[in-house]
Amino acid sequence: MTDAVTSTADRAAARPTPVVEPLAQKLAAQAHSLAEQTAASSDALSAWRQAALAQLARLPFPSKKTEQWKYTSLMALDAGHLVTQAPDHANAPALPEPLAPWRLVLINGRFHADLSQLPPQGVSLTRLDGSAEAPLSIAEDALRTPFAWLNSAALQDGLLLTVADGVALDAPIEVLLLGSADVASHCHTRLRLQLGAGSRATLIERYIGQGPVLTNAVTEITTGENSDLVHYRLQAEAADTLHIGSLILAPGRDSRAASFQLMQGNALRRNDVRVLMTHSGASASLNGIFVGRGSTHTDNQICIEHRVPHAVSDQLFKGMAGDKARLVFNGRIHIFAGAKGTNAELSNKNLLLSPGAEVDTKPELEIYNDDVKCSHGTTCGQLDAQALFYLRSRGIAEPAAKRMLAFGFVNELLSALPDEAVVEWARPWLERALTEAEHA
Repeated sequence: MTDAVTSTADRAAARPTPVVEPLAQKLAAQAHSLAEQTAASSDALSAWRQAALAQLARLPFPSKKTEQWKYTSLMALDAGHLVTQAPDHANAPALPEPLAPWRLVLINGRFHADLSQLPPQGVSLTRLDGSAEAPLSIAEDALRTPFAWLNSAALQDGLLLTVADGVALDAPIEVLLLGSADVASHCHTRLRLQLGAGSRATLIERYIGQGPVLTNAVTEITTGENSDLVHYRLQAEAADTLHIGSLILAPGRDSRAASFQLMQGNALRRNDVRVLMTHSGASASLNGIFVGRGSTHTDNQICIEHRVPHAVSDQLFKGMAGDKARLVFNGRIHIFAGAKGTNAELSNKNLLLSPGAEVDTKPELEIYNDDVKCSHGTTCGQLDAQALFYLRSRGIAEPAAKRMLAFGFVNELLSALPDEAVVEWARPWLERALTEAEHA
């Protein structure tokens, strides 16, 4: 007589083994091989790399069945980007005019002191090149994607900026990160900012570049008690580049942090942003403009985690897509149990500039506390036909009229930029981003 009761072990054995997509397997193997080569180096960062390598081994690479990568394919990396490292340029290409009096330059992930102007007194600069020890990350779970852990495991250079307590900088610090290559390749960029208690600083994180190079970027920012931070992330690489980045922001008690992110689409752009609200009285504001033209792809994944009571956050992102571009936006607010008195808002508005463009947007609220104030919303629409007709009737050509309406759509965000140098950069950048693929 056959026993009708099936044991747990038997049921588990009977389940089909999850099928891992060949591309995910291939990329994982390439990443592990790359990380193992670098992690074998013996220097002050050896323990850091080894710990990151262990984390990388535990994380599967995303596939079409990975929910958070549902709308973003990694097929663009099948050309071997994780196999070849971008060259360490001996002769630096021409650099754009600086946006600040102090600028630090990294080319394909390597720091160039000869092209850099060191920060003022009260700010220390440490290279993450193995010559000095550094902690792994802001929090144990701060880095969640395999690309972020690959960055740590394969890191060869990076920058740590430390602003001393009570220092108020009267001008921004710009970090220029350039990625350039003629063949499919990669570079890892690492930037950390530690802002002291009672300090005030502005950081401009600026990405430029061209060619089939993947920039795998990780930026970590911690702010001290009662500090003020303004942060810009300007991503203006050419359409043939690739960018996968992680930004982790951890505001201190009673601190104020404002982050402005301006980006244009390229062959593959993925931004994972996590804000860790772990101190009461902290406030974080995230604002962004993202533009897609041609056949570019841009994916923003924004998550704000309220883990303690009485903290404030808001998100406002606006996207514009034309030609056959695709924009993805996932904004998430996670309020933990016990985080009473939280005030959090999220808004994502999108504009379709042509019938062939696509926008996929999803706001999320995950709340485990009743004593909170939260709101979220998203919209997706087309250009106002009447407004477009009005401009055309005044003799303005259709492409120029569409650009005028597009500027009007994001003008509130442009006007909110606190630094005039960034505003002067942003307007011509947006003009180029809206026109470069107009005839694609």
